[in-house]
Amino acid sequence: MGTKTKYKNVSIVSESSIQVSFYYPAKPTRQRERIELIPTPDNLEKAFVFLAEINVAIKDGTFDYSVTFPKSPRARKYQNNRLLKTWLKNWLHEQNEHLKESTLNDYRKTINGQIDNSKLGGIRITAITWADIKKWALAKKVCNKTRSNYMSVLRTALNDAADDGTIEFNPMIGKKLKQAKVEIRSTSNKADPFSWEERVAIFDSSNDQFKWFCQFGFWTGMRISELIALEWDRIDWIHGTARVDQVLTQASKNYELPKTQHSIRDVELHGPALDALKEMKKLTFLEGGIIFRNPFDELPWNGDSPVRKKWKGLLKKAGVRYRSPKQLRHTYASTALMEGEDTGYVCDQLGHEDEAVTFRHYNQFIKANRVERGSKLEAAWKAQNQLKRNYYE
Repeated sequence: MGTKTKYKNVSIVSESSIQVSFYYPAKPTRQRERIELIPTPDNLEKAFVFLAEINVAIKDGTFDYSVTFPKSPRARKYQNNRLLKTWLKNWLHEQNEHLKESTLNDYRKTINGQIDNSKLGGIRITAITWADIKKWALAKKVCNKTRSNYMSVLRTALNDAADDGTIEFNPMIGKKLKQAKVEIRSTSNKADPFSWEERVAIFDSSNDQFKWFCQFGFWTGMRISELIALEWDRIDWIHGTARVDQVLTQASKNYELPKTQHSIRDVELHGPALDALKEMKKLTFLEGGIIFRNPFDELPWNGDSPVRKKWKGLLKKAGVRYRSPKQLRHTYASTALMEGEDTGYVCDQLGHEDEAVTFRHYNQFIKANRVERGSKLEAAWKAQNQLKRNYYE
């Protein structure tokens, strides 16, 4: 048992070690672990503080036996007794080596923001059931796509837990969550395009190279992360295209590949987009590398946050109602579809997986053009009838 000290549950067991005792996973199961420290007064106090931290972690559900006492024979016994949120944090740390920073950031948002403080996060990972996961997911007042993203992160993590033997099987395998009939849509992602008048006001209010960034965005539909990563050697002047094969986000520290294969594409450049490039050619072409720069220091943008800040100030100056810079992309797509461009063409320009994605995002603008397209068919029918009348006359 060792020699008692003035510190509760801290004792001296040898000339080179101190023992701490605590209840885990709950009373009356008492654990005793040695700490390799010479039992001086200072070290006894350190051991007591360490014990207090252990008890707080146990109470919070974040205590990991195998991490705190990796050499203990009890570490293996309790390694699968961790709470889901504790296991997920360790799993997330292990992903640093092989995942892109932007993907890791998405994982962090789900784990830290949606699971960590939920009832699901407080369940032992070995006790998690599909019913627990379903209840957690359906309680989220988010759109189907966002909920699906949360589920995807959890499914990936639990697949790894099953593979390494932490759990016997992934309770999500073969299960599918029923989608909400009335979907809650994110207003920040919803297409809210700028009118022609608003576009002119935005352009006229910019007195630096950011105006060409905006013009290029309005006429290519490229994502902000793609625009700020676009380099001069990706421009094909002969065929009038821009090769999109890298992105830069606030989460990523370096340029990286787009998330999906469909996002890697050649974007056809319309006249206004080419005009914007010709103006930028005067500013950044000789230096090479990144085309669009931050007007403040004339260096490449270091993420999308400074772009948003610049964009917000420009809209305020122009007297235009604020919308996210994502609306550059939405404005391009909605304008193209309302002007009668083929859905397949717009899909390719945007880098969507298929036309169904394009239709889902911009269906209202396709509908808005149906009257005109119907009138074209009507005109063709009338022309055919006129030919018949001329023939018989």
